Amino acid sequence: MDEDVVCVVRYLVKGVAPERSEQGDLHNELRDLLPNAKAITILPVVDGYSLEIEMCDLAPFSRTSFEPYLAEHVIPEAVSIRCRTKGEVKLQLLKASYV
Repeated sequence: MDEDVVCVVRYLVKGVAPERSEQGDLHNELRDLLPNAKAITILPVVDGYSLEIEMCDLAPFSRTSFEPYLAEHVIPEAVSIRCRTKGEVKLQLLKASYV
């Protein structure tokens, strides 16, 4: 992991249509919401996306409050704005690592 990356989180977002245009829109929305992100990777999966976010700076959050903030506020908001849902949207944390 790069020395300036302090956090990597990976989620599975289910319940959305994985369309190329919406994938780009979601990426841009997350980039706007997370200006300290070093990288945002969104890959289509069946009925959703695999989403990985590498952060350089968690301020004003701590390690214990950052991931819940992403899962409860940032990602659901971005998905609701930029993605077409297919039933209930579910978010599953696959990985969270900190330096």
